[in-house]
Amino acid sequence: MHRPRPTPAARRAPFHIRAFGLNTRMKRTNPSVYRQLGQFSLVEVAVVAGLLILAVVFGVPAVNGFLIEMRVPYAAGELQRFMARTRVLGESDTVTPYANISTASNLVPSLQGSSVFRVSSTTVAHRLGGSGVGSNGTITLAPAALGGGAMGSAFSITLTNVNTKACPTLASTLNSVAETISVNGSAAKTLGSNNEVGAYDPSTAQGLCEKGDSNTFVFATR
Repeated sequence: MHRPRPTPAARRAPFHIRAFGLNTRMKRTNPSVYRQLGQFSLVEVAVVAGLLILAVVFGVPAVNGFLIEMRVPYAAGELQRFMARTRVLGESDTVTPYANISTASNLVPSLQGSSVFRVSSTTVAHRLGGSGVGSNGTITLAPAALGGGAMGSAFSITLTNVNTKACPTLASTLNSVAETISVNGSAAKTLGSNNEVGAYDPSTAQGLCEKGDSNTFVFATR
């Protein structure tokens, strides 16, 4: 089969032009094509970025509250297990088995390695509100007295600066291991007339909670 001989202009063209017939002349792209391809002007990008920033700023409290609600069951579960173990260890012949109990000596070592709490050498931050520094947003363990007993006959766990989103799930979960519960200094659960475990009402605990990171919970048991 006879092939047509290339013209002199074709022989001078680069190989990729001769082989594939590509056109080297660039055409001006219509501005509407950029829009179809998803390319935007600086003004459009700035407007979208501004809207995203506003959404983030005003959405932070809602997102934070959602995260706290998710953490509550895990935080309460860990404290529940700690209180149950401590009660077993406190079964002894002495009337004040918890006299020497403390955050640094007992709570911190037990919660080291926790994926829920932020634990340092001296403090435990509950991450349910507050800063987690000093006594703000932390958990403390101390001796307590219940039912006419001496100091050290019981122990208490105190959580400061708890967000309202944790109410009353935190108290409701720890109700099974706590004989008394107070929220912001008011009783949500008390001992019965004969020092037996009293009744707990979640609506009472909810009513005692205040907005923001301003709630203090105290759980005590023997």
